[in-house]
Amino acid sequence: MPPLTGAALWLRLVVIGALWGASFPLIRYLAFHFPPFTLAAVRGAMASVAVLAFLWWRRELAAIDRRVAMGALVLGTLNGVLPNTLMPLALMRIEAAPGSLVQAAGPLVVTLLAAAFLPGEKPTRRMLGGVALGFAGIALVVGPGGMSGGSLAGAALIFCATFSYALGTIWMRLKPRGAAAALALGQQGVSAILSGMLALAVDGTGALAQPAGVWAVAVVLAILATAVPLTMFLGLVTRARAADASMVSYLQPVFATLIAAAWLREVPSWPTLAGGAVVLASVWLVTSRR
Repeated sequence: MPPLTGAALWLRLVVIGALWGASFPLIRYLAFHFPPFTLAAVRGAMASVAVLAFLWWRRELAAIDRRVAMGALVLGTLNGVLPNTLMPLALMRIEAAPGSLVQAAGPLVVTLLAAAFLPGEKPTRRMLGGVALGFAGIALVVGPGGMSGGSLAGAALIFCATFSYALGTIWMRLKPRGAAAALALGQQGVSAILSGMLALAVDGTGALAQPAGVWAVAVVLAILATAVPLTMFLGLVTRARAADASMVSYLQPVFATLIAAAWLREVPSWPTLAGGAVVLASVWLVTSRR
């Protein structure tokens, strides 16, 4: 099957970028209603049900085996519990636009970790220059004029979540872990179970007593901003070149900024926009071919 190109490719990239970008303002809104562990549990539970329905419809549930179960434990922690808990904590302290720009540096972190743990993926001088440029852009985003009403603590928490995602990526690349769609289901299921246990112990069931409007936003986050783009991206990476699929990293902050401005009235400052342009340029340098 030839790789996706042209309008078909860009339609998928824009939809995935928009849905994933929407997660930042959605989490920021929900963080002021649900405690972090409870929000992580709700998100994981709803998303796992949606992915389960998708796999049942595709008749791919047979791909779940012992190897997938072991992989799900690791991914459910690195790509589920940790970032899904850290993100609400962060977005109570930093606005959606600068938060999404900090996370856009994920490919830079992956590049550095790959240099240490993946012998076949040593970075070139151009890539290392892009990494240095990216961290300079992050410094501009989180500098004194970059965050209106934000805090360095929020940016640090976002970066910790990004580092956790990067660790999960490197762990996946070390050796085959099983079918990607089955791993996505396992990741969400483990995240829901572990986060649910923590939520019951720390927050109690009273944290679930929220108005219907808050629950509606939670459903949008879990289904439209988590399960749908995740399954779409899994399909994209099987039909598009890696460099083309990585374009999602450039689109997420754009939609996060637009949605946060329209819905939450969070208009980013000029230093944030300038720093974001530097970060995205550095990601392009690192991920693109000569």
